[in-house]
Amino acid sequence: MLLFSENTKQDDSLGDSILVVTPDLGRMEKVCEQLSLRDVGTVKQFHGDIRQLDQFEDTANTDCIIFDASELDSPDSVIDIIDLQLSKNVTKIAFSTKDSLLLAEEFLKKEIHYCHYPTQINRIGSLVQNDTQQSVAIGNSAVRITLLGCKGGVGNSMLSYHAAQFIANKRQSSTLLVQGAFGSKNLDLISKVAISNEVTLLEKNLSALYEERSGAWQYYNSVYDNYECIIFDFSAYNAADENIENVLTHTDCLLLVCDRDLSSVRTAKKIIEANNHLMNSNNGVRRIYVCHNQHHSKVNGEISSQEVSGLLGKPVDVTIPYLLKPGDPSLVLNFQGKNHQHLESLCNLLLGRKNKHQEKISLFDSIKKITGRG
Repeated sequence: MLLFSENTKQDDSLGDSILVVTPDLGRMEKVCEQLSLRDVGTVKQFHGDIRQLDQFEDTANTDCIIFDASELDSPDSVIDIIDLQLSKNVTKIAFSTKDSLLLAEEFLKKEIHYCHYPTQINRIGSLVQNDTQQSVAIGNSAVRITLLGCKGGVGNSMLSYHAAQFIANKRQSSTLLVQGAFGSKNLDLISKVAISNEVTLLEKNLSALYEERSGAWQYYNSVYDNYECIIFDFSAYNAADENIENVLTHTDCLLLVCDRDLSSVRTAKKIIEANNHLMNSNNGVRRIYVCHNQHHSKVNGEISSQEVSGLLGKPVDVTIPYLLKPGDPSLVLNFQGKNHQHLESLCNLLLGRKNKHQEKISLFDSIKKITGRG
């Protein structure tokens, strides 16, 4: 007897091909980070001036170009070269350090989206993601990351808080942590700050609020427009199918949090299958990950990360081991010291960054290297 039904095959086709053009390495990194956060497609980089585009050879099959217009006084000098080297139908997005509405209007007349750098950098990801639309409002462009607890008590709120804190510090940008209306409402215990349905500042760049039941499972709220990144702490426990579909349709990145209990894995399995089905019609979330949070010591009959992977038919992307804190066991666990690597691995996934693993060299290989053999 099969415990789970067979996976629906997911479309493995790549998304759009985006070309980013700027001579400034810092701006290149920031723009590419936005694209990684949204997983919008394959990204190509040209470290040069947009007026030198003819020197870049890998322009074939480019669907969108994002270029630095900081040195331009009008779009006239580049529109012809872009149309010649790429296509008139390619999506064009300019970003510039010049905060000028008049200049922005000139670019828009040429059907080129214009974003001020760095205040509107978050908008770039939104524009690429919605490149089939004629225009996209500046609002609602925050990156939305959802941690979805697949069972009560899996430590979802704890991970959400630490992830939000890490991301706010790492990106040095305004971040909002939202605990779902049907969650545990325990962020105040974790953060040691009184939290309500109003935005509460926890620390620099990090605020939080409890979602109201009248607006449960909502990803678009006028309050969210004030932030560059929103972390949603939602629970899949007893969630209706339409609520899960809302998550899969509107979040930019989804982390399914399971523990050692089989019921949490079963819930994660259903959500993955639902997302596979949505992906067949070009919906669903592209960046979906599985976290196995081993928040207590193993008990007989409970499952390991390898067993979770086997049951899901999908590798566990990050494992949080049981972190035993010395002293009072009732105190909130933290990710300080050597435990920080687990939080960093988790957040690198959410931010679309690849972890850099150092290759381990065996003693035998070291000896060969010293003796000059092999």
